[in-house]
Amino acid sequence: MIVEIIARGKVRRAEVSPVEHGSGALRVALDEAVAVVRLDPLAGSEWWRLEVDGDATPVRLRTDGAHGREATVLVTVGPARVTLEVRRWLPIRSTRTRAASGAERIEVCAPMPGLVTATPVAPGQSVAAGTAVAVVEAMKMQMEVPAPASGRIEDMRVRPGQEVAGGQVLVVLRASGADDAGADNR
Repeated sequence: MIVEIIARGKVRRAEVSPVEHGSGALRVALDEAVAVVRLDPLAGSEWWRLEVDGDATPVRLRTDGAHGREATVLVTVGPARVTLEVRRWLPIRSTRTRAASGAERIEVCAPMPGLVTATPVAPGQSVAAGTAVAVVEAMKMQMEVPAPASGRIEDMRVRPGQEVAGGQVLVVLRASGADDAGADNR
């Protein structure tokens, strides 16, 4: 997943991917630097143990609102404080196929491994392009997964409380029109 990070007016892009499924460690590529990062909560507080390439430091993280594909995080490391705005940069991947009837069937996939915290739609429900069809949480950051096109929910493949892998099918959508801008055909 690629995210944009805005700090002190400067916008940077970072590519984040799991190092090994289930390990909790992430590979983060920022500019020319690549690091293995792990973030573990310290019980009962806003403090976390941030480990970068084996070196650990305590950090305080407070979210000042997570709104779908973006969040504001207040970060404290020692005496330094910075506000970071983080938002998803790439569109959600989806797989598209055409049925014999000509209707387009779209499998909406998880953008990252995480925990499904909500499924605000149900089979048979009509949705507009951009409507949240699932919410996935990873590292205390929630991301709404939008419908890439208008249509009708054909199948829900996940439920709240379920762990998912990056790229796993969350929802199957039967597209109703040509409104498929912003989706990734593969």
